[in-house]
Amino acid sequence: MASTTASARRDGSPSVTPRTSFSPSSQPPGLILLVYPITLIVGAIFRTISPTARDARVEKPLAPTLASDLNVPHHPSSVNYFARKDNIFNLYFVKIGWLWTTLAFVVLLLTQPAYSNSRTRGRRTVQALARYGIVTFAWILTTQWFFGPAIVDRSFVLTGGRCEDVRPKTPGHPASELSAVFTAAACKAAGGAWRGGHDVSGHVFMLVLASAFLVFEALGASRAESGTSVEGSKAKQDSEEPAEKQSDLSPDDTVKVWGLRFVWGVAGLSWWMLFMTAIWFHTWLEKISGLAIAIGAVYISYFLPRILSPWRDIVGFPGV
Repeated sequence: MASTTASARRDGSPSVTPRTSFSPSSQPPGLILLVYPITLIVGAIFRTISPTARDARVEKPLAPTLASDLNVPHHPSSVNYFARKDNIFNLYFVKIGWLWTTLAFVVLLLTQPAYSNSRTRGRRTVQALARYGIVTFAWILTTQWFFGPAIVDRSFVLTGGRCEDVRPKTPGHPASELSAVFTAAACKAAGGAWRGGHDVSGHVFMLVLASAFLVFEALGASRAESGTSVEGSKAKQDSEEPAEKQSDLSPDDTVKVWGLRFVWGVAGLSWWMLFMTAIWFHTWLEKISGLAIAIGAVYISYFLPRILSPWRDIVGFPGV
């Protein structure tokens, strides 16, 4: 985007136009993504050293996974609320996580000045929708459909997994009829158990992708409004009116503030549920594979445009 350029002054000497805060180098650094492997590592450490987590492993010797745990009966004496599959956050947030992500993104578009009252709102909105399309497409291919079974199901079968019949053996339900089931959902519906393969963590994939997407978009919208870096905006706030006067917000400001808080709330809850997944569910390799796929989609959306100009013209940068 914009970069430092030289222009001629009236006296003939060159002048330097400072680099704007919306240049590729001003975008959040890639190191911000380290929060995700760190979260998984801390979760694994907690799972190893915590007496609570050790008790859970005794109660459930095999760490439940998104696919194989679909048919494990719920144990009412789970030692931690978040270790239960029927906890309210798992049922009404994670299970429909992309709906919450989409809702937060729509709220961002409707409430933030970068998209509602900017001269460049048309281009910004189109490019934001393009980025949303990329991450949504990645979510669909990985967890919903990939020319048939989704990537998580295909990888499970390719690594030796299959649907095993756990029903009582009766003449009307031959065990062999489940061998042709190739998705976890279909296996559960047929009364089978999804076992034996590498189960890419769909929870880790979705929660990393959703939270990273919302964080990058929220940061971009905030920077577009201020027109300065995060440090500059803080300095500006310190120099403005006293706190008691700043509390008198207009209706538009109230909508903007609460819209952004909602987006950060969804992103924050996504991170928290990622941390819970890191502690209570999946093997280390399954979590890493889910993380890798999510980071790949984030890279395509937010880091590849920094080095590939034609792609940058299509997806742009958040808030730029």
